[in-house]
Amino acid sequence: SGAGKKDDENKIELLEKIAGELKESIRATRGYLRELGFNLTELMNAKPMDKLAKLNEATDCLSLNENTRTKFEMMARDVFRKYKALYPEEQIKPFIREFNAIEAIYGQLNQKVKSADITDIMMQLQALVDESVFVKPPTEPHMEDPYIDLSSLNFEKLKAAFSNVKRKNTFVFDLQKAIARKLKQMVQENPLRLQFYDEYKRIIDEYNRGKDTNATEEAFNKLTEFSQSLSVEETRAMREGLTEETLAIFDLLKKDNLNKKEIDEVKKIAQQTLDVLREEKLKLARWRESTQIRAQIKTTIYNTLLWLPEVAYPEVEVLEKADVVYQHIFSSYSGEGRSVYSA
Repeated sequence: SGAGKKDDENKIELLEKIAGELKESIRATRGYLRELGFNLTELMNAKPMDKLAKLNEATDCLSLNENTRTKFEMMARDVFRKYKALYPEEQIKPFIREFNAIEAIYGQLNQKVKSADITDIMMQLQALVDESVFVKPPTEPHMEDPYIDLSSLNFEKLKAAFSNVKRKNTFVFDLQKAIARKLKQMVQENPLRLQFYDEYKRIIDEYNRGKDTNATEEAFNKLTEFSQSLSVEETRAMREGLTEETLAIFDLLKKDNLNKKEIDEVKKIAQQTLDVLREEKLKLARWRESTQIRAQIKTTIYNTLLWLPEVAYPEVEVLEKADVVYQHIFSSYSGEGRSVYSA
């Protein structure tokens, strides 16, 4: 019938319109890849054994910074949406190979591999350095990964080794992601480490504005130095003779101009505060929802802090410190023995 024919014409017209939009999206994605130094046709025509190398080349070009990756991912998703709208119609045929290539790059960029930590990444680089650093091998297969003492690394040699890294953008991108994960955990454990986050953010903002190899090398230099200072901070609890949990409270209590004896007393009070809370109140489920228990915890903290060195801590300051410690306890301990430290 005439109506049926009209419907078919409308459908074909719509499909042609979508095909035109898909063609344009693929053209834009190709152009963006070319801008970053990668030719999609080379991946499409690569022999099976060369495909992975080409995919790695593409991801390295795209890993210039966070913005270049994000922009490609948005463009690729736009291609996927239009391709899906056209599937399984005849009009899709001219775009299959290009779609497959873009999808392969997207998949490679977002593959769900084990999240490498800073040590894993530095170990890759360390393999390029002649002089070995202190590595403590695991004694049993089930034990934790080998530990590299980052603060003992020869960063000048690492910088020299970085010049031999083939995929510099990918390496720096992985390094900054690993540092971000480590930093997030460290700041959760101790709120006074936010200063490290500010410094990290400055480095990353600069890195994300970078558009060339020099910017990538500069980011690597700054990130390696930053990871060294993180490593020093990470071992501070051990040097102070405290656990990470007690260190967080000690940092909130300590102040300038304390003598050695006063510092030791403050450490002792930090430990006592934590012990007395963990003994009972922090074992309770959903304690944060109970006005009564919250008030009891505040009182417990205040009463314990009254034993701080009297000369150094007048009562008005004890009140202030008690409030700060309570805020930390509230945000870090959820009850039933759970906390940011047990994550």
